[in-house]
Amino acid sequence: MQANGYTERVKKYLDEICPQDGYEVDSVTFTQENNEWYLRAFIYRADGVDMTVDDCAKVSRKLSKWLDKEDFIPEQYMLEVCSLGFKDHPGNADVEPEDVDAETLEEESTENESEDIITGRGKNK
Repeated sequence: MQANGYTERVKKYLDEICPQDGYEVDSVTFTQENNEWYLRAFIYRADGVDMTVDDCAKVSRKLSKWLDKEDFIPEQYMLEVCSLGFKDHPGNADVEPEDVDAETLEEESTENESEDIITGRGKNK
């Protein structure tokens, strides 16, 4: 079975289970990045409310159990159930909080440089 077959089969399953919990499926991808395979399902809430980690985890647990049972993907892969926001900004490296400007971040960074850092480690005696 080709990667396209994997994604179609997973999407079909998700299209069956997600509406029961108030979610919709945007897409499913199976891609290789840095010699690792990733099976990603992109979902969103049907009511338009922002997704939470708990929403993604709920779908991920169901999908993971089903994938273990069906066992049709021979490649080793990482499973990720993501909100659409992750699809638009993977890793969020280029996304800054909207309510904090660059000047405020710079001021906080400068203030923290002079403070002592306590690690909680003691010297061995």
